[in-house]
Amino acid sequence: MENSRRGHLGLVILTLAYPLTHFIVQYIPNPFVPSADIALNMIFPILAGYFYGPMSGAVAGALGTGLSAWLGADLYDLAAILPHALMGATAGLAGGSRAQFPAAFSVLIGHLLNILSYWRFGLLTFEHLNTLVLGLLTETTIDVVATILLIVLLQRWLYKEKELRW
Repeated sequence: MENSRRGHLGLVILTLAYPLTHFIVQYIPNPFVPSADIALNMIFPILAGYFYGPMSGAVAGALGTGLSAWLGADLYDLAAILPHALMGATAGLAGGSRAQFPAAFSVLIGHLLNILSYWRFGLLTFEHLNTLVLGLLTETTIDVVATILLIVLLQRWLYKEKELRW
């Protein structure tokens, strides 16, 4: 029972970490896209999925991003709710077999779905495609490295075995 409670507490912390860090990451500029930042907070749904399972990753992605959109009145976060839920769920599927790299690279799914969502809602144009691609590669690389580093550092304490994952 205590193990289950600790897992729920970890999921709550990772879910709330997204909107709480939103106000910090806005000050980390993307060196290649002047109007964008390095969204390190995208790693929290991935970590939730990896450690606790696909449904946990989806919940952390949807609720964390939704809270961030509501608290920060951010249209980009509003458009990213579904992409981040899918990204967290994908990381959860990879986490079931302790596949760190595929879980970390699920951020690429999040970025690609974000781009599609932003374009669809009129928040993004493709005027400077080279700059956009370079910025995405930079941000993806930083996110993957940060995710793998945190997985390695926290796996002993947070990873749930198959029977406790959801």
